[in-house]
Amino acid sequence: MNWDALSAAAELTGVVAVFVSLIYLAIQTRDNVKVQRARAAWDAQVSFVEVNDMLADGGKVSQLVFKGLSDPESLSDQDKYFMHRFARGWFQRMEAQFALYRAGILDAEVWQLRRGYAKAILENTLFKEFWEMDKKNSMFTKMFIDSIDNTSATEFTGFMGISR
Repeated sequence: MNWDALSAAAELTGVVAVFVSLIYLAIQTRDNVKVQRARAAWDAQVSFVEVNDMLADGGKVSQLVFKGLSDPESLSDQDKYFMHRFARGWFQRMEAQFALYRAGILDAEVWQLRRGYAKAILENTLFKEFWEMDKKNSMFTKMFIDSIDNTSATEFTGFMGISR
């Protein structure tokens, strides 16, 4: 057997192996991106499920938020303090989802829905007051603030179980 022919066959085999490996790597990378996006959407939903569970349990936070949404003038200073912490946490969850969206992990449709929901909650005077305060206190990135402030309000007939 000719050594040159054997060498050429080995090179060809190596090229084919590299090509097959690259195709496999591309498929695995694509599948991994799909899993990351699905996980980000799942985590985004679970984050709000946790908030909804907290609001539905009838506990202190649940009662406080209901009172803040339905009769904000009746809140004491301490209630407003606690309500502000709840609102800040809620918007921080929103910013985390915005970061996932900006990174191309969270689906654009999911972010647009969240963004409209955030804009709607700002129709409540307390949430609006807290939002304005936290924007000035460097709690959120400028890009996130602009994303929320520059969206159109979504029309809701009710919000968090309270009719308009």
